[in-house]
Amino acid sequence: MKYRHEIFKKLLKFRSNMNLSLSENDIKYIWGKKFLKEITKDSKLHINNKYENNEVNRKIQICKKHINKLRIFNWVQFIGISGSVAAGFAKEEDDIDVFVVVRDGTIWLYRGLVVLRNIFHNRIRAKRHKNVKDKLCLNFISEERGLNFENDIFNFHELMFLIPVYNEKYLNFIYSQNPWLEEEYYVKKENLQSKILPKKEINIIVRIFNYLAFVSQIIFMSIARHRPDIKNLSEDNKKGRIQFFEKDYKKDILKNYSKEFKSIN
Repeated sequence: MKYRHEIFKKLLKFRSNMNLSLSENDIKYIWGKKFLKEITKDSKLHINNKYENNEVNRKIQICKKHINKLRIFNWVQFIGISGSVAAGFAKEEDDIDVFVVVRDGTIWLYRGLVVLRNIFHNRIRAKRHKNVKDKLCLNFISEERGLNFENDIFNFHELMFLIPVYNEKYLNFIYSQNPWLEEEYYVKKENLQSKILPKKEINIIVRIFNYLAFVSQIIFMSIARHRPDIKNLSEDNKKGRIQFFEKDYKKDILKNYSKEFKSIN
């Protein structure tokens, strides 16, 4: 139990950098009722019964309303909300970060078709948008083979606070691909139990078109002066992912967190 206490304090510190705490529901979801009862005995720890952010709730409803704009054929396995909305500190002017899981061999075709469809409904954030309020932001797309993430506090937080808006049961499958959640962060076993199996490989013709979509989108981004990080995009493509975080975004957050956490120990 003492190890869970240490992890709890680390997560509490990580969220305090965003001016956030942990609710009883958060603790119960991640570590279970028994741990919640144990941790609430310590009056020095700041636990909220709940925290409300009207913008968070409003943006979740917007995403749910437009969920069909993110679904293509039978490729999409899961859609969740991440970023500031999932963490709980979204502002009115913020966009809505979306985490999408698709079948292996479809990731760039999926992105291309979603971008083309967006020309007509204009709901997904694009470079041309100056006002991104309530736009859906496809900042992370993963194939099923790309769901094993690095073991660190950033990914732990992202995964535990991910809000499912399509195929909720699939979230446990994502957790199950990351056994370090239980081994290093003591997440309750029930969260990692899943009966879902990955879809069969898509046929070779679709895979060829997916590769062509990757090449054509890189060329388009270069011509349009979007300044794509071709090296990182290529490396992520090998892992079955598309990420559009700012360069060194995660690294900077972890670096600042490490400094602050060391200072209180």
